[in-house]
Amino acid sequence: MKSSFSFIFFVFSVSCIAFASGGAQDFRQYFLVQTWPPVYCQVHRPEPCRINPSKFVLHGLWPVNSSGRSSTNTNNQTINLPAMLKSNKSFAAEMNKFWPSLTRNENEHFWKRDWKHHGRGQPNLPPEEYFRTAITLVKAANLEAAFRDAGINPDGDKLNPRKYTRAINTRYGTTPLFKCLNRSLLMEVTLCVDAQATNFVSCIARPSSLSRCRRKIIWAP
Repeated sequence: MKSSFSFIFFVFSVSCIAFASGGAQDFRQYFLVQTWPPVYCQVHRPEPCRINPSKFVLHGLWPVNSSGRSSTNTNNQTINLPAMLKSNKSFAAEMNKFWPSLTRNENEHFWKRDWKHHGRGQPNLPPEEYFRTAITLVKAANLEAAFRDAGINPDGDKLNPRKYTRAINTRYGTTPLFKCLNRSLLMEVTLCVDAQATNFVSCIARPSSLSRCRRKIIWAP
C-alpha cells in the first residue's frame, strides 16, 4: 500500500525532564501533542520537511508526572513497530494519516523517538496498545474542526488565545496548552489525558509553563 505519507515521525522535545528513580510511580496523566506542519517545517533543521500537510498531525503521547512535566523513559521495553505495521495494513494506513513522517531521516520519525524517549516511561500501556491508543485519541481530538466551528481559520489573523481556548473547551471540555514559534505562530496544541488514556482532563501543568505564545496567536496557512 502506497501513501503520500511514507512513514511515522516524532521529534524529541528538548524541554523533557526525566523522572527520578521510581518515576513510574509519579506518573499522573498524558500530554497528547499535535503539531501544525506549516509552522513546524519552518524551524526543522537540518533535514527539511519532505511533506508539509496542512492539517494537525500527532507529535506524541507523553507521560506526565505530578509536577506537570513530560518524562523520559525509565525502562527498556522494546517494540518492532515496522513489523506490526507490515502485518496490519489498516493500522499502518492510520499511522501514515495521523502520525506521518515529515522528513526522510529515519531517526526523525516522531513515533520512533516518541517511544524511545517517552513511551517506555509510562506504566499503563504495553507497547502495541500505546501506539493504538495514541491514534484513537488523536482521532477523537479534531483540532481543525474545533477551531473552524468557532470561526477560527488558518488565515494569518491575530486572535486572542482565549478564543482558541474556548474553541477547545467547548468541544472537549478541557483547557489546551499552546506552543508558538516566534511567540505568535501556533505550532503545537496539547490536550491532557487521564492516566488510563481514555478521557480528556485538566492539565496539571500551568499554561504559562509551556506556552511560548504572546497575547495574540496566529494560525498560519
